[in-house]
Amino acid sequence: SMNITAKVSGTIESVESTLRAELEKEKFGVITEIDMAKTLKEKVGADIMPYKILGVCNGKYAYKALQAEENIGVFLPCKVILKQVETNTVEVVSINPAAMMKMIGNDDLNATADEVGIKLEMVVKRLADL
Repeated sequence: SMNITAKVSGTIESVESTLRAELEKEKFGVITEIDMAKTLKEKVGADIMPYKILGVCNGKYAYKALQAEENIGVFLPCKVILKQVETNTVEVVSINPAAMMKMIGNDDLNATADEVGIKLEMVVKRLADL
């Protein structure tokens, strides 16, 4: 699957706080953040449930990926989204880098993507278990 998904009880703010702590345990930092609900309200007047896109990065793996494939930056950072789907339910969705990188056909990159995918899957599964 291209995505790693879990539904978590809570508000987007509370789940985001927990997500950030879980990401830190795997040495990922949030380096970009887009509040889609705010942006769409400002740009086109649309009202949507809270929806955030976080760009997450583990520097060690980003460096390894760049060494394996110099144009990998078009896929970096890894994206994790948080969507408030019900009053007290947030869906957390991460890209599965292992599935995405297979299309490039670089074995060294695939190995790194597999490692990153395992770590992101652990983070999302831990959220689901809370």
